[in-house]
Amino acid sequence: MGLCYFCETEQRETWAGSWCKSCRQVKNLCNVYGYERVLNILKEVCIRNEDQLEKKILARKGQVINPKITDEATEFHLRRKSDRVRDKEAVSSKGT
Repeated sequence: MGLCYFCETEQRETWAGSWCKSCRQVKNLCNVYGYERVLNILKEVCIRNEDQLEKKILARKGQVINPKITDEATEFHLRRKSDRVRDKEAVSSKGT
């Protein structure tokens, strides 16, 4: 049938169509929510900026994360999930 015009990897749904099944879903989301909004969401969620990359690399190496971060909520989310769960359980057990 031919390849999808968007992803250029999957077969098109129909002979006369232009899109594969997955790309048609993306197109439908764009039609519902607007192309600008979907593009902004993709940029915010999927693309990392330099600061985010640096923090991730340092966190993986176990080094001190950027000293500019003073917000406890931000530091909380940069820690491993198992450490966060353990801290929450310790706080909740003290309260009861």
